[in-house]
Amino acid sequence: MPFFQKIGQAFRAYWKQYTVLKVISFLLIGYIALWSYAPVGTFGSTGGFVSHPPGYIIDPASEERTDAGIILTKGSERPIVAENNLQMFCLGVTRASAFFMYPSLVLVFTTKFRATMEIIMQSPLSMFTYDDLHELHIYCGWVIVFDGVLHAIFHCIRWGNQGNMNLLLDTRSGISGIVITICILLIGVPMMFEVFRKRIAYEIRKYLHYFFIVFCVAMSFHAPLSTIPNGGFACIIFPTLICWYMLDALYVYLFMTEKIDTTIFHVVATGVQLTMTVSERFQRRGGSGGYCYVNFPWISKNQWHAFSLFENPANPNERQIYIQDLGNWTHDVLKALQRDTHRPIWVQGPFSSPYDNAVESDNQILVAGGIGITPAISVMRKHKDMRRTNLIWAVRDPHMLEFFIKHGEFSSRGWNLVFYTGKQPLYVGDAHEIMTSTGAIVHIIRARPNFDTLIPNIIYSIESGEFVPEAFISEIKIDAISQLKEELMELDKTPLTSREKMTELINFSDNLGFLFTDLMQEIAKGDAGVEEHLDYAKRTDVEKGTVVEKKEIVGEDKMLAKIRQTSVDQLFPFDEADGSGRRTTLGRRTTLAAYKMKSNNKRISRMSGDSQHNLLRHRGRSTMVGKAWSAFDTNMSDWIKDEVEMFRPWIDDSAEAKEFVKALDRDHVLSTWGALYCGGQGPLADSLKKTTKEFGVSLALESFKW
Repeated sequence: MPFFQKIGQAFRAYWKQYTVLKVISFLLIGYIALWSYAPVGTFGSTGGFVSHPPGYIIDPASEERTDAGIILTKGSERPIVAENNLQMFCLGVTRASAFFMYPSLVLVFTTKFRATMEIIMQSPLSMFTYDDLHELHIYCGWVIVFDGVLHAIFHCIRWGNQGNMNLLLDTRSGISGIVITICILLIGVPMMFEVFRKRIAYEIRKYLHYFFIVFCVAMSFHAPLSTIPNGGFACIIFPTLICWYMLDALYVYLFMTEKIDTTIFHVVATGVQLTMTVSERFQRRGGSGGYCYVNFPWISKNQWHAFSLFENPANPNERQIYIQDLGNWTHDVLKALQRDTHRPIWVQGPFSSPYDNAVESDNQILVAGGIGITPAISVMRKHKDMRRTNLIWAVRDPHMLEFFIKHGEFSSRGWNLVFYTGKQPLYVGDAHEIMTSTGAIVHIIRARPNFDTLIPNIIYSIESGEFVPEAFISEIKIDAISQLKEELMELDKTPLTSREKMTELINFSDNLGFLFTDLMQEIAKGDAGVEEHLDYAKRTDVEKGTVVEKKEIVGEDKMLAKIRQTSVDQLFPFDEADGSGRRTTLGRRTTLAAYKMKSNNKRISRMSGDSQHNLLRHRGRSTMVGKAWSAFDTNMSDWIKDEVEMFRPWIDDSAEAKEFVKALDRDHVLSTWGALYCGGQGPLADSLKKTTKEFGVSLALESFKW
């Protein structure tokens, strides 16, 4: 690749992120260059330092001050003498670096003004803010460290070239500059490099951030106020930021902090779920999702830690967080909770997070790394009815995976793909599909996610209409319907009445993990007579296997007859083959064979002891029905292998999908898609950024890179 082409690519990549911020920074460079290098008197007494002749920056009224490296301007002495080209260049670098980082100096503070930013995020001004304020905070920190060190180095080079290094200790700019540089390094360096983040405890790195107060005080005295507009703005900016910070923090402590008197902890091997009843203010302000800061005073009164919030589906007044054992504080929490306790805690918030942007997309791809699953759980619950949410979760902790599979509320209208990279065996064994308590299917893939395949395949499956996730789910019901039919055939051999058979079938369906009415809905499609009675059955109360009538049900025989008539053609509908000889629509989507082999043990394990015995007794009985079922099962499995093309977005060749997605209208179709990521900043996030950029899908990132 030609050299200039590489330069062009690097330049475009640089400008893509925080473009407005960078434009403002470069405009400020132009501003201070104009005021600094204009001839004396160009802007009256307020600007222009270059004397003519000799064309350098000196004090024309005093050769002695010039030799000392100082000029007198507007009654203030400033150490900005430049007597040759090298010194002029060094002065230019110092002034440019100072003014370039002014916007970053302001934003590095305001992005952490939690009350202020929450007010903005709840107003129309949120349309003009950046999605991930923490990521912006990190960017501004890098700019400050780089420009601050550059500023100090080139001042020292200029003063050294003059022989005036004493200015470091003899002037307010020199002394304050030393303090500022030390503060920048103490705050920034431990956060910038992975080697320091791993070796320096979170608590120490957090406390080092409080040197920002010393930094602000030193900046307030770095240049005299009288030099405005040729510098001196720091005298106004930093006292303002300090006062603003104090008022913001006071508001959070007084009006956004509450005590949780009674806490409920659910402890697992590597973490703990905290359930807490929050105030009406908390519920009203937070709605659902977001994050909060928690303090456990019986662990440490000084430490507040941020965690994503998700709702308790059983109680709208409760919020939950999941604390994973990752550091000293979390380890102490887990250790303290080995004894049962309900001691109080303090919580601050709630605060908005980038995951709140999920509302902007009709089709969501939620990507999580490890504990990043918590905001995704909240989004799936909130948008389960009105939007299509797809989950991609990479996790290596088996305890966390098992906990959220059991307690999380997954979407029934999207792909739920869990990529397990841990070495420990899971409680589900080698199962590839798990049905949650809400009826959603979670696919367990023992590999790392490949976004280059996943993203286009997920979009293709839904936008094409050929492989929608709910079709996969409805086909799994076929297995239960087949077993329901077998159970009815066994019941037909008994003297039970239709009413009693219905009761037995309702209990049997429940043991399989399905509502009887849901299974009947699949069977009764297109039969108005059965559907009419099914509507009534949905309004019937079931208490411990006994049907409680609200009025006379006359359609039981009709429903039972419909179950008996259920055929293979009903359970596996498909269209004619297309021109390529492939089965289309539902025929291509059938996944019964794979599911049957992996789900039976799971279903049996969920049943009570008696139910397990009855089900195994029915399946093991050597009757004509059992033999017929075995023949049906064998033939059906062979038919599926020969005739059906299974669609799995994590495996299927994505070449066709990529072409399809790239041909979609980016303004009207792909604009309805959005990816959201919560997790560590590493290869997973980098790969997702690359893939979403390639296919024109918006991406919002949430990361607390501490």
